[in-house]
Amino acid sequence: MRLLLRIFPLALILLGASMLFEQVAYAYADPGTGLLAIQALGSALVAAGWYLRKKIYSLFHRTAPAKPESQELSVPKDGEGSPLQ
Repeated sequence: MRLLLRIFPLALILLGASMLFEQVAYAYADPGTGLLAIQALGSALVAAGWYLRKKIYSLFHRTAPAKPESQELSVPKDGEGSPLQ
């Protein structure tokens, strides 16, 4: 985790520096490219939801707190300890 905290700011700085020195790209992107990007984003959101489904469920459904076990009288099973034996 500490390694990630050291690398992440450095990665952001490098990304920002690379955007400062960008060059014009004479490229063509057809209209389907935008739809492909939207589809990829939607798929990533659904996959993240599926992966985190238990945590998402627990946000909306709270369970009752566990009751401490009380000392109850034990009930004899059939034939055990009955006075009619």
